[in-house]
Amino acid sequence: MRDGAYESLETDWLEIKPVPSSGGAWDNIHDSICAFLNTRGGVVILGIKDVQQPLRHFTFTGYTENNSGNLSQFRSAFKDAKGNPMDVGDCLMVEVKSFATGQLAVVRVSALPEDRKYCFYRGEARERIADRDEKIPKHRTDEQEERKREMETYRELRPVDDVRLVDLSLQRINELVFLINQGQSQPIETIKSTLDDAIPFLEKKRFMLQNGKITTLGALVCGTRPEDHLLFRSQMDAFVDVPNVIAQDKKTFRDNILQLMEVGHGWALRNIQTGVSPEGGGTLIAEYPDKLIRESINNALAHRDYSLNRPVQITIKPHISLSIRNPGQLPNEIVFEKLDEPIPVRRIFPNPRARNPRLADILKLHSKWEGKGIGMSDLVNSALSNQIDLPYYIFHSVDELSLHILSGKVLDEATEAWLDLMDGWIARQTGNQSLTDEQRTVLAYILKSERVNRLGCYTLALTPGNNHFGAIDKLKSTGLIKLHSASDRFREVYVVCRELAMDDAQAELRALLGPEFDDLDLLARHALNLILLAETFSRAGGLNAKQVMRLLKTRLPEEHRKRGEDEFYRAIRYRVAALAPEKKDLDLEAPDWHSALDKMLSIHGPARLPLFRLNRDYQKSMF
Repeated sequence: MRDGAYESLETDWLEIKPVPSSGGAWDNIHDSICAFLNTRGGVVILGIKDVQQPLRHFTFTGYTENNSGNLSQFRSAFKDAKGNPMDVGDCLMVEVKSFATGQLAVVRVSALPEDRKYCFYRGEARERIADRDEKIPKHRTDEQEERKREMETYRELRPVDDVRLVDLSLQRINELVFLINQGQSQPIETIKSTLDDAIPFLEKKRFMLQNGKITTLGALVCGTRPEDHLLFRSQMDAFVDVPNVIAQDKKTFRDNILQLMEVGHGWALRNIQTGVSPEGGGTLIAEYPDKLIRESINNALAHRDYSLNRPVQITIKPHISLSIRNPGQLPNEIVFEKLDEPIPVRRIFPNPRARNPRLADILKLHSKWEGKGIGMSDLVNSALSNQIDLPYYIFHSVDELSLHILSGKVLDEATEAWLDLMDGWIARQTGNQSLTDEQRTVLAYILKSERVNRLGCYTLALTPGNNHFGAIDKLKSTGLIKLHSASDRFREVYVVCRELAMDDAQAELRALLGPEFDDLDLLARHALNLILLAETFSRAGGLNAKQVMRLLKTRLPEEHRKRGEDEFYRAIRYRVAALAPEKKDLDLEAPDWHSALDKMLSIHGPARLPLFRLNRDYQKSMF
């Protein structure tokens, strides 16, 4: 640049660009970074222009902090082959360096590992060839997707460097041989007398590679002390989470995978709430179905990512939830998320494909895994049978997620109260036909799914395998639920009609009542909100104080817990009564609603438990 000379400097690892002035001009830079990510990495220098005329030379244009937003977008600008966003921040390092009379931006790009390639920008994957960014043909991106599936599938077959044949248990090997032979007319495998005799069997089952190295799978299933070599990959941490930290119970279990499944299930049963059912001579009833606990723990260990050196964690919050936190992630093809829609959805469609297929085959022999996607289906069926509340997943990072199984039931008191409040609207939609318990439960499941999807949680979609399409078809025909606009013929996602989802009328209350609405305390504002909704959607056209309390006890749980049931009801009754005309001078049995200009609510009978609705003639007091 000092001499005004020119030399061709761009190569298969170096790109030199000016800092664009417009957003669209950044596309070429994104293309180069995409190509470096998909090839072998490289460097992009921003702030130098290659001038063609009259004589070719470089000109310093510089970089300023005004473009820092464009640099930060590099991290999230790319997608995978299925169109899912990719975070490539771990492959980028951006530096700002002094140069000439100003600054340059230097973007260092590391190549994506093979199990993450290829990344796409504007629907195309690119690679670096000489000094050009060329489009990668579709057949190659398809082949890479197949390779990625294979790499993901065989993480369980990675060798563990410090494990030897003598670290395996002959007893555990023979227990597996016994299970393989069970039910066969002729033995398939012979009992092994020594570890050396077992080598052909170990190689066939991929517990041992041909070079003599023991795989992760072999150590997990047959290891004498797998925790000595696999560390956290053969560990399960179990917690009882209570407010009093001193009382917290923590257990750490270390063993092979079959033992971890058994001790995890036993620990969970000992630490959840149990009751006694009068049916069947006083049968013990667990807070969560026993089969569901076993399946959830088994699936966590069967499908976890064994390339990550982290334990599975089980946490029980008494009377609230059982959660299982797992290293790994769900396959992209079963996760359906549309976050930019007016109704954001985060749903999961069950898929029986095993993440660790060789391990799954072993677990089938031990009746620890069915291979039919039953675990997720049973979660839905338990919820729709009102044995548990709505289950959901939380994605903590790209390689860790947790399943949360909630105590209670889907069609709980709060949701029953909400559907009762909406009974007028529901009757208009159904032609005055009552919903069955199954239809109400499916409606509650979809309504709750939509609510927790907005909070970042992922819920299980209702599918034909859940056997509730009779209820879904009926609810669709009445317009109480509908297909989400982003659904396709392979994945149908249901949402409730907007009237059922509308639970906040505070904007309308402010418009009607003015600033005096915000002068009210929390209980009064929430009570007015529900009363206005009831005026629009309920048969009665209003609510009584008992109905308001039934709805608010779950919407304001801290207030309810702090005051207790009786005091909470008295507080609501007092506030509602203060906002309405006094009953002593009124004939509440008359069909008319009674109002006073200085009261926000109108009132009518029965006198013992009167109904309230908004007084639309309210005028703010002069004082």
